[in-house]
Amino acid sequence: MSNEKFQTFLMEVGVEEIPSQYVAGLAQGLSEAMQRALSEDRLAYRNVLAQYTPRRLIFQADVAPGQAAEVEMVRGPAVSVAYREGAPSPALEGFLRRVDLTEDQLVRQVVGGKEYLVAPVQKPVESASVRLPQLAAHVLDTLPQPRSMRWNAGDDRFIRPVRWLLMLLDDEVLPGSALGVTASAITYGNRTDHPEALSVSRAAAYWSVLQEGMVMADAEERRRAIVEAGDRLARDAGGRVDWDAELLDEVTNLVEWPTPFLGRFDEDFLEVPEPILITSMRVHQRYFPVRGQDGRLMAAFLAVRNGAGEALHQVRRGNQKVLRARLSDARYFFQLDRRHALLDHREALESVTLHAKLGTYGDKIERVKRLFETTREWWPLSAAEASQLERSLELYKCDLVTQVVSEFPELQGEMGAIYAALDHESAAVVEAIRDQYRPGFPGDRVPQAPVAQLLGLLDRADTLMAFYGANIRATGSEDPFGLRRVALGLARIAAETPILGERTVRELLAEAASVTGASPAVTEAVYQLVTARLISQWEEKWSFAFLNATLARDFSWSRLEDRLRFLEEHHGSRQFDDVVTAYKRVERIGRESGDVTLADTYTGVEADLKSAADAALAAPGGDLAGWWEALDRLLPAIAQFFEDVLVMDPDLAVRSQRLGLLARVQSALGRYYAWDQI
Repeated sequence: MSNEKFQTFLMEVGVEEIPSQYVAGLAQGLSEAMQRALSEDRLAYRNVLAQYTPRRLIFQADVAPGQAAEVEMVRGPAVSVAYREGAPSPALEGFLRRVDLTEDQLVRQVVGGKEYLVAPVQKPVESASVRLPQLAAHVLDTLPQPRSMRWNAGDDRFIRPVRWLLMLLDDEVLPGSALGVTASAITYGNRTDHPEALSVSRAAAYWSVLQEGMVMADAEERRRAIVEAGDRLARDAGGRVDWDAELLDEVTNLVEWPTPFLGRFDEDFLEVPEPILITSMRVHQRYFPVRGQDGRLMAAFLAVRNGAGEALHQVRRGNQKVLRARLSDARYFFQLDRRHALLDHREALESVTLHAKLGTYGDKIERVKRLFETTREWWPLSAAEASQLERSLELYKCDLVTQVVSEFPELQGEMGAIYAALDHESAAVVEAIRDQYRPGFPGDRVPQAPVAQLLGLLDRADTLMAFYGANIRATGSEDPFGLRRVALGLARIAAETPILGERTVRELLAEAASVTGASPAVTEAVYQLVTARLISQWEEKWSFAFLNATLARDFSWSRLEDRLRFLEEHHGSRQFDDVVTAYKRVERIGRESGDVTLADTYTGVEADLKSAADAALAAPGGDLAGWWEALDRLLPAIAQFFEDVLVMDPDLAVRSQRLGLLARVQSALGRYYAWDQI
């Protein structure tokens, strides 16, 4: 169809404010569902545009005027039953009535070796104006949502109550309804400045009508407006906005017409540690802190109003008043905490329950201390560092019972580090306390110092083994204790720092199991969780197959990237393919074998094969290049063995020895990688 025949379809779903964390995903889901519906309904479309604000989800596309013609081949009775003595049978006559065709319009098709009569039936063709309201109603009724609610006596459900529905095809108002609301050509401006109804005469005029109603439907435009105005206001005040990407996304999705403004608070509050001030602003009030040119916090903040409105000075005064109360509370809690040293809170942890099945935080600390004692010889720590770790173990959970962390749970660890520094603890102890939760999310950094790295490993190993040992596990749908996050943190510290040395994650978990009393099966379940989390994080950088093949072997993860890089460098070579083929063949035979015995001596080609396998196994640990050269000599020996020797010899003793030899070969080939994963 030519461009002129396409018409602009516009749908706007007007709702009460959708939570900021859901609105973008819902808009994308609506757009994808509408595009699927149009394709399945044979309505050609192009130039899709999906926008959103907290109060509206918008879908627009240029749509063909009607459904595309399509012939459906409807299978009828088999030819063998369609006729009786050359005349149409009742089965054929019934089929002709159903498809409203004559016998000469049918064609014959062979299906599964049997011949059938088939009717070419023209599917109904309807106009876009008829089909679109039906498609829209179905999509909105079935749109996946994170949560839903009812708001009237009907059965309609949506994430928030639906208040209006606009549906236009060029200048035609499409008849229909969805979610209990009848479609119209009415929209509304932002709640503050233009709450009254606005008429939309045609789809092309919709965007200018939104501007009239002071609505920025484009999230990127709203974000840009916030940043540009915020930067200008802060610059005029002699500072810069401390932008936070996550908060910026949230604020962008809270407003329809952003109006940033600068507020101030008493400079006396700057005596309170920065993390407390920043958390008060960002988390509690959704304000952006402002820093001076020296990088230090200024007694100012940037907030964003929804709509232009009037009397901005009153809005500013109200926000300043609310923040002043927040900061006053924070300062009081901080001053209350400073009446005691951080270590003074240690005793209180004995009565703070970690979990009903796992005892108190005091119990956890004692378990981690025992884990350190049982593995002390593993760690490349100096005497001073070992002492610093012991001190960190006494202090690292103490901030959980402080007043500030009770009010601001987001600051656990951070406040412990601040209080430890104020108590003149060593820099290594302060850093270990601060970094105990790192890495806490994808992209977060790992701890940099040995004491912090080791504290992170020991604490996470205990957490995972204790919870899994009590049968409290992360499942496909639930992870209330964040065990996947804990497992990922352990994996990344083990893989991205040298702290484990030559020890393995499995060895660490086994030691933690001995402390917690967990079974070997629990240890393996935790190990599989840790491995799976590392794969999920690293598969953006490395091949999924390479990760599986490498992590199937037990080794120190400090060498993981070296092993992955080795695979990447040799992938595609002739030897790489030959090794994979040989390993899979040997592994398959071994899987089907019975008794296996490695003989003391072999002769002929069997002796040659064992010698080549032993050479590959004798290459120094970590010498991948030497091992790879040995495999180059092993491959011809494998080929010669299979050519000259019958593995499954009728003599069971001979068969057992040959299978034992192949098991040796499999160990040599798979010394570093499980090739069956590739």
